[in-house]
Amino acid sequence: MTPSVRRTVPRVLLTGLLAAVTGAALAGGGSGPRTGAPTTAPFGCRAGYVRPDFRALNAQLTQARALWASQRPANYTYDVNQIAAPVLFPGTRVTIRGGRVTGATLAPGQEGTVNPALSARTMDARFDEMAATLNAQAKAPCPIVRQTFDPTYGYPTRFASGLGDEGIMDGFGEWNISNFTVN
Repeated sequence: MTPSVRRTVPRVLLTGLLAAVTGAALAGGGSGPRTGAPTTAPFGCRAGYVRPDFRALNAQLTQARALWASQRPANYTYDVNQIAAPVLFPGTRVTIRGGRVTGATLAPGQEGTVNPALSARTMDARFDEMAATLNAQAKAPCPIVRQTFDPTYGYPTRFASGLGDEGIMDGFGEWNISNFTVN
């Protein structure tokens, strides 16, 4: 009898990938509970884990969003690189005209297929995505969230989300914005 190997995708990874493909911002295992206190991680948090300060993260987001709103250009382009671990999507150039997405093409030097469901978003939509993720992650066990913003315009330059429990080896989601240009 020849032994067989059962190949399966871990539930956490599958859930994170499905969330990324369907447009949910939270990677690494779903959206967490909708209400109540943070849940407990089945394996506990990683050694040295420090829970993010969600009050400070939300304050940073609010401040950056206000800066963006005060000078929001109607026409701009930017490049976005996105990871829904372990998948690295090709870099995408997003074009906004009149406050609406009018194009999503491969960034220079990139190969593959653009996934507009993941990349074709205005900055306002990215702010909404970040707020929803912060809300969900505040209720999750062992959340990890990192964000940075452009000091001039306030748009987000990096957003990363995942879980820092001992049972997850991947499942993070992250995007980075570069080459922002007002047209």
